[in-house]
Amino acid sequence: MRRSTIFIPASTLTIAAGITGLVLWLNHSTYEDRVEACARALEKQHAEGGKARPDPCDRVKKNDYTALVSDADDAHDSHDDRGR
Repeated sequence: MRRSTIFIPASTLTIAAGITGLVLWLNHSTYEDRVEACARALEKQHAEGGKARPDPCDRVKKNDYTALVSDADDAHDSHDDRGR
């Protein structure tokens, strides 16, 4: 009886910890992934001549967004210079 009294709570806690870790890992969306998605959206938008903030950039920090816009502008300008 004593073995099962220790075994049941220990196994329950182990299973709960495993499930929690799995759920957290599966829902993992890194900030870097969001920044990369924003950069791709900005490049696409600049190629099409748009100026608004794309939806993928909503969760990007202001300073990072400003840098990404500057990079996209520079990339767009360098493509224009090559075409001339």
